[in-house]
Amino acid sequence: MLARSVENIFWLGRYLERLDDTARLVNATSHLLIDSHKDTEFGWPVLLEVMGQDSAKVLASYGLEHQNRQQLAQIEQAVMQHLISNIDSPVSIRNACSQLRYNARTIRQLLPRDMWEELNKLDSFVQRQCVETVSRQQRYQLMTEISRRCQMVIGTLDSVMLRGDAFDLFTIGRHLERADMVTRIMDVMVLQTLQPTQLKRPRFRWISILNALGGAESYQYYIANNLAGAAADAIDYLLCYADFPRSVSYCLHRIAASGKALPNSPAILQQVHQLQHLITEQAVTELSTVQLHELIDQIQTGIIDLHQVLLNIATAGQQPLIA
Repeated sequence: MLARSVENIFWLGRYLERLDDTARLVNATSHLLIDSHKDTEFGWPVLLEVMGQDSAKVLASYGLEHQNRQQLAQIEQAVMQHLISNIDSPVSIRNACSQLRYNARTIRQLLPRDMWEELNKLDSFVQRQCVETVSRQQRYQLMTEISRRCQMVIGTLDSVMLRGDAFDLFTIGRHLERADMVTRIMDVMVLQTLQPTQLKRPRFRWISILNALGGAESYQYYIANNLAGAAADAIDYLLCYADFPRSVSYCLHRIAASGKALPNSPAILQQVHQLQHLITEQAVTELSTVQLHELIDQIQTGIIDLHQVLLNIATAGQQPLIA
């Protein structure tokens, strides 16, 4: 496999997961805001912050003021446009889907026909449906359908793709993106709403966040059937519970398992082990909100470093990287 193919298959996994996670995030925020008190400071612009955007600058580009309560409806529409329908937005669903199809097309020979067909159906659906402003109910249904179609692509790939280097790279890309998104959600949507303190933090269930990640039922089962679960909240669960597929611990485990067969695997595994150590070296349930902020910042920095290690492998030299 040539270097350019390594990079494309890696980004294919990242963009597919980003598409799914963004759709889930939009629905989670809708639930969270509907359930929040009318005077809460938590609002739609936080979605832009989760995606690494400067919300004030983005809203200014749409002619809106970040803190203007008279423009709440327009702010919601602008945020949704930036995250869903604006093809020029680097964090929009339409943009991610276009990048997904571009990367798939460049490595067409590595993909099973069934997966290629599902990717085309997904792209056609997104580019056709994500073009106009719709009501909240219609948006919820649209995001749910996008997430479902992403899972169809993944299910098809899991059923028919040859287990080998390409599959491992795709898996690494997906789980690296997932770990990154989960930490972003926790940092911005959860921790930013808590008062910074050095005291042991209170327990929070954050069912809307767990629902978005498909983990509400498994979390309830965990706290009911695990002695350690009684003291755990959604943050502990999403960071540390390695049996839940959307936890950071699970993602790191899958990256390590898939990275063992790749060239320069010691560099990959060293970075993964450093991230795993950050999570396991201390009891997360005992951390204050300030300490949790610091921990998640360290994890996000480690994810960036791991991403760079993988890209260095993908772009190292002109020789084929994988036999």
